[in-house]
Amino acid sequence: MLAPLRAQNLPTIDYKRWHYGAFIGLNTMDFGIKDNIESNLRAEIKNWIPGFCVGLIGEMRLNNYFNLRFAPAFHMGQYNVTFYEGEYVPENKFHSDTIHGYINSPSNTFRIPFYIRYNAVRLANSKPYLIAGGGLDVEWNIDKDPENPILFKRLDYFTEFGVGCTIYTEYLRFSIEAKYSIGFNNKLVSFEDRVGTYHEPLTSDANNINRALEAQSIQSLRARIFSLVLNINI
Repeated sequence: MLAPLRAQNLPTIDYKRWHYGAFIGLNTMDFGIKDNIESNLRAEIKNWIPGFCVGLIGEMRLNNYFNLRFAPAFHMGQYNVTFYEGEYVPENKFHSDTIHGYINSPSNTFRIPFYIRYNAVRLANSKPYLIAGGGLDVEWNIDKDPENPILFKRLDYFTEFGVGCTIYTEYLRFSIEAKYSIGFNNKLVSFEDRVGTYHEPLTSDANNINRALEAQSIQSLRARIFSLVLNINI
């Protein structure tokens, strides 16, 4: 004998034209680092420390399978960068096991993205989906500390993609979503560009020579952020 079909919660909610909500979650921040091969230092991110993200959601239903989403958000976290001292060997491979120094660079960004969401067929009270899009990333608390070898530019553009699953309860629907974003621009304020943009560059006196060497060891930084969020919308 066949089991009875399970009743669907909120059976008509997906047919609304507009949906609104909010999300909260965790993130980890990483860099795609391009080293200056003329330097004897190399920068790496060895540890990922969880950060925090929160935002709003506005979503428009396009048809049964596609939604357009606008989701402005704040992302707060930090990049932990370790500098290694060594040398480049043939084939541009860097060999080192000596730590030169490390820094923690906080990052607080406001993101303004648009996404297209592709919805699978709803199964009882769950519906998986794919999401992809991109937007503008604004660094809203720029560090101008002259002792910091890594300073960020204010604006970046990014693309982002991920997967999620919507769960329908008796009174609301929520979704768990994992996303990964990749920045397009070089976020690093170069050692040479510090003059006239932020402050005087790092000096080469006894107190600052190590930071100056670290600042000159990086050619470019491109942001990468992984986010795991909980969305609640109506």
